[in-house]
Amino acid sequence: MSNNYWQKQNNQPSSPVSSPISQGPPPMSPFPPTSNQSHQPAQQLLPPRQQWNGSTFITRPAQMIQRLSAKRAAMRLSGQPPVDPNPLVRYRGQQPPMPPSTKPAPTRPTPWRRSRVQRITHLRRKRLERWQHNGPNQKRLGTIISSVIAGLLLIALFVGSFSSYTFYQSQLPHVQSLANLQVPQSSRIYDRNGKLLYALYDGKYGRSTPISYNEIPGFMQDAQIAAEDKTFWTNDGVDIQATLRSAIENAITHHITTGASTLTQQIVKNLTGNGQITFQRKLNEATLAVGLTQQYPKWKILEMYLNISPYGSQEQGIEAAAQDFFGLKPLCDAHFKCTPAIAFLDRDLTKCKNAGDETTCVVDPILGLARASLLAGIPQNPPTYDPLTNPNNAPLLLQRQDYVLNQMLTDGMSINLGVGARTLNASPITPQVIQQAETLAKNFTFTGFQGGNTAPHFVRWVIQSVATALGNGNYGAGLTMLEDNGLNIRTTLDSNLETYVESAINRHINLPEIQPFMGYKATTLSQSDNLHDSASVVMDAKTGEVLAMDGSVNWTDPSKAGSGQVNMAMSPRQPGSSFKPIVIAAAYEMGWYPGIVLPDYKTYFPQGASQSLPVQTSTYSPPDYGGNGHTYHNIPSNIAQAIANSYNIPALKAQGFAGRQNVYDMAVRLGITTIDPKTGLVPSMALGTNAVPLLQMVGAYQTFANQGTRIPPQNVLDIWDNYGHNLYHYDPSHPAGVSVLSPQIAYLVTSTLDNETLRFPEFQTDHVLSMWDWKLSGGGNPDVATKTGTTDSFKDNWTIGYTPDVVVGVWSGNADDTPMVNSIGVTGAAPIWHSIIEYVSGKCNTASDQIACPPLDLSFTDRHFSMPSNIIQQQVNTVNGLQGSGYTSYMLPNEKPQQAGRLACNPNAVVPCK
Repeated sequence: MSNNYWQKQNNQPSSPVSSPISQGPPPMSPFPPTSNQSHQPAQQLLPPRQQWNGSTFITRPAQMIQRLSAKRAAMRLSGQPPVDPNPLVRYRGQQPPMPPSTKPAPTRPTPWRRSRVQRITHLRRKRLERWQHNGPNQKRLGTIISSVIAGLLLIALFVGSFSSYTFYQSQLPHVQSLANLQVPQSSRIYDRNGKLLYALYDGKYGRSTPISYNEIPGFMQDAQIAAEDKTFWTNDGVDIQATLRSAIENAITHHITTGASTLTQQIVKNLTGNGQITFQRKLNEATLAVGLTQQYPKWKILEMYLNISPYGSQEQGIEAAAQDFFGLKPLCDAHFKCTPAIAFLDRDLTKCKNAGDETTCVVDPILGLARASLLAGIPQNPPTYDPLTNPNNAPLLLQRQDYVLNQMLTDGMSINLGVGARTLNASPITPQVIQQAETLAKNFTFTGFQGGNTAPHFVRWVIQSVATALGNGNYGAGLTMLEDNGLNIRTTLDSNLETYVESAINRHINLPEIQPFMGYKATTLSQSDNLHDSASVVMDAKTGEVLAMDGSVNWTDPSKAGSGQVNMAMSPRQPGSSFKPIVIAAAYEMGWYPGIVLPDYKTYFPQGASQSLPVQTSTYSPPDYGGNGHTYHNIPSNIAQAIANSYNIPALKAQGFAGRQNVYDMAVRLGITTIDPKTGLVPSMALGTNAVPLLQMVGAYQTFANQGTRIPPQNVLDIWDNYGHNLYHYDPSHPAGVSVLSPQIAYLVTSTLDNETLRFPEFQTDHVLSMWDWKLSGGGNPDVATKTGTTDSFKDNWTIGYTPDVVVGVWSGNADDTPMVNSIGVTGAAPIWHSIIEYVSGKCNTASDQIACPPLDLSFTDRHFSMPSNIIQQQVNTVNGLQGSGYTSYMLPNEKPQQAGRLACNPNAVVPCK
């Protein structure tokens, strides 16, 4: 029964006596009645709320009814019905019939429920009582809870602040090191005149040359800022608005994007090398970016960005991009203090007063803007925008350029022609200016990397020697230093001479020519003689500078015989008779002189074999070169004659006199290091059967040309870093030479090799080993000392010779060691040698050699060998070279023969009596 019902009954104006409760409205049962169910007494339907302690909502109306019932009983009149002892029973007597129901009878009595208003009122009353009873405790508890929450918030704020500060402090050394981080820098190799031969760099990072902020055009700075970070000059390293915008976008897409990074954050990413996109990485980048901004000025940060950002697949930094994209070149002085190519971004290379000098080119602001806006768009996604790796990227790059230009327009920028912090506005950027710049860009032809590949064999020799020196013998470690440290290496090479040498080798090997020694045969050596490869080295005799080096006929030749990329100037091969001057140098030191007679008779030289073996197999007796390859001249030749005509037996006799160990020691003193002292000291050593590189053979002859002072081959004159510091210098005026022979002994060797008349028996009228075709203005011909060499089976032929100024060596053969066909030194190597030594000495034989002569800035004017003091000329006899007459020989004063020592005359002897 609802509370409203009780309130309504209690508020009736009539007396309770005249208004019995039994006449009230029937209650609403919580369970639907059934036809076979009668209502239970009302007291059974009520829940046991009357027994609740402290309840006033039900007990008070019950007590009131009981009192009314008692009064009514006392006032009962006769004849009236008795008072009902159960006044709370709602219904009496029989229930009216109920409509049939299909639902089963309830299993429990229907409880009595209050109305919603009663429940709410009850709950409010209870709450009020609790608050009144527990008010102070509740307030105290609330205060405690609030204090705890506030404390936790303060602790969390403190811990977060402390953690952030601690992280920043831990990263501070990293921040401070970023600006000083050694970014890999390309090294460059130049010839002696500053011509670029090769750019060396680590392929992982690409080409890179650092530049200073004071060298960066203003329009390049503006274009990069407009493309990547328009708030660069004002933000603290992080763009908060862009970051929040990116965070919202990330939350919507559930994907971490790379946007919203400032230039400073991109520097951190590029320098730390962390490419994984995570929230932690972005947080670290932001922290370090703020730190960078606190530690360094904005101009320094922009300089860092332009130096380390990728502008292509192999272009790290804006300087490499300016060179590779537009063909611009830095302008350097003699100390490699350079104005970078980026400074000439607005120069029109087609309109220059002096070709190759960007400072004389016309300044075009629109051209500069077009180039800068193209470059500025690339770092966002180099693989997509680099047109050098994929020409199909060009349209995408032009679209990106349009975005950059319009950003510059939106930001109200002008074409700032100043560099660094200077401002020199040419004109504002307008839609018309944008259209002009984009029109120019559509017609750009990107030049690509122009690092050069001149003199590749020489360049690789330089790399090997410098890397080994930098690594203290560890080539790998030194190569890493060379690739990453931005060295500018000025070498000894003369590019024009190198060009001539390469042309001379190609011309004499692959084009027909007349050779007097072979009976004026006009054919190509590659076809007729199976000769496909050749190498040459040109060296300054007085300084050791290698002026030219060509290691093959054709660098791109893939054949085994040609093997273009194998440097045959550095590959050990048997030098043949060109080794004989080293033998006679040892003999001269032991007291012999050129006039000593060494008959060329068949002679057997022991090899340490058992004497019980036949003499033919236990001894060594090599023939001379001849028509059948088994010739002995059987003449009483002296040393000078024997060496000039490449007789073998006299050379073996000279080695026997000097001793093999002394010959070996002489070779080592002259710079030859490839002879094995355990296996190479054999009789055939005198004939050049131990393999020696051409470069070392030329170095040995340099000692003879330089009057006994050996200077190791030099290939580097200066090494500079990218900041103008000279790290190494070779002073040609004070070469680090070592005297390994007396000038007198060296001159005795030279006089032996410098005698065209003595060569007549072997070479007849072929003057390819001399300069008889060069007539000096004062009369005569220039002096030149020469020696050829040919090995067994015609696998190698050599010609090495020198003037007082320069040494030239040539090897010809096949890289795979296959034999040639009857090709000897005077036919395979000598024609090449003759052309080169005359050209480097100052004479160009274009008419006869058919080789173009580029201008040569080298000047070698010493045409004759000078005889040192303490050298005399003495008459000796023709039988043994001792006292007598017949030959005039150079010798030392204390070697003047004191006796004839001739045998008794035998008219029947092979050698006639004199």
